[in-house]
Amino acid sequence: MNLDRLKPLEHKIKVLFFRLFSPFLKRRQEEFRPLDGNKVHRVLFLRPEKIGDMVISFPVFDGLTKVYPHIKVSILGSPRNAAIIRHDPRFERIFLYTKNLVKDIRSIRQMRKEKYDCVVDMICDDSVTALFLSQLCAPGKPRIGVGKIKFQEFYDYNYDHRKGNTGHIIENTLKLLDAFGINSEKVDGFAAPYLSDDAVALAKDFVRRMPGSNDRRIIGYNLSAGSPTRVWAEEKSVALLQKILDQSPANEIVLFTTPVERERGNRLSDRFSHRVRLIPPGMNLMQASALVSVMDLMITPDTSIVHIARAFKVDVVGLYSRFQKNFLLWRPFQQEKGAVVSNNDHNIFDIEVDDVYDMFCTVIESTGRKEGAR
Repeated sequence: MNLDRLKPLEHKIKVLFFRLFSPFLKRRQEEFRPLDGNKVHRVLFLRPEKIGDMVISFPVFDGLTKVYPHIKVSILGSPRNAAIIRHDPRFERIFLYTKNLVKDIRSIRQMRKEKYDCVVDMICDDSVTALFLSQLCAPGKPRIGVGKIKFQEFYDYNYDHRKGNTGHIIENTLKLLDAFGINSEKVDGFAAPYLSDDAVALAKDFVRRMPGSNDRRIIGYNLSAGSPTRVWAEEKSVALLQKILDQSPANEIVLFTTPVERERGNRLSDRFSHRVRLIPPGMNLMQASALVSVMDLMITPDTSIVHIARAFKVDVVGLYSRFQKNFLLWRPFQQEKGAVVSNNDHNIFDIEVDDVYDMFCTVIESTGRKEGAR
């Protein structure tokens, strides 16, 4: 069954559901005053979205607990982003919104038993699902939102980042902390995913075993993306990698792919006799993230790898479609250069090899890694 065809039906059902039950939802009653963090002990965050959405949320969690270390943070994630949070000690409790009615009702009951002091809806848009979850998981407690327009009356605090704001999605999401009396502009926007010691050791061992001198520059090249419109042509990848190898004998390349797309990585690595390696088979997301963290630079389509790399302060060359909202919000965080933008709103197919290579050279020159940092 084509899931895309079910989306309009799902939307209509949600609209009908909202119309039927919205009279029973609690609305904002008075002007919001920042919460006293000293009196808040347990906070539930809602982030049932993709991996990248969760990664850019880490600065919020860290920013809150740095100012108020006594606060216990719980998270409602999704099966899509569960791997990035499953063993993260940031969270007291981890719940998943699965779109399975029985399982989700059970989770809602569990969350209600926790008696959270407030709930934070991090979905940066009007979402019927998130709206009802915010009301059901912590009844009667303050509800904090971001990016709400149609539903803003149902939130005690809401920051709408779409009113002429061209800030990065991380900066906009950090505005949630204003609800706790925290100046979001003073919060560090870099917060890395939790990595186990084993994952870190595996990444370091992989790099140590790579042939080459200690002053090499290791460049990650990600082939995988969440949409076919963000997959670059194989011949363009070959041409780009050859130009990078020719640019300096210090350059070594590591190919990243998801397990289901590993064959693409094998085909590409087979085109080169040396200095291009594919990540080890069977790597999970956190092991791959650890490997990203030891790269000198990542080249990748607009996907979660952009945000994982920047969370570790790894330089990024990202390939984006021209769609303004997506590019302005999701560009590499606090990196002046690095985004290569297509000439259309729908895909990255028309991005040329020279455009990506020129940006690669610009980024490495700006960071002083002309001959490698190792």
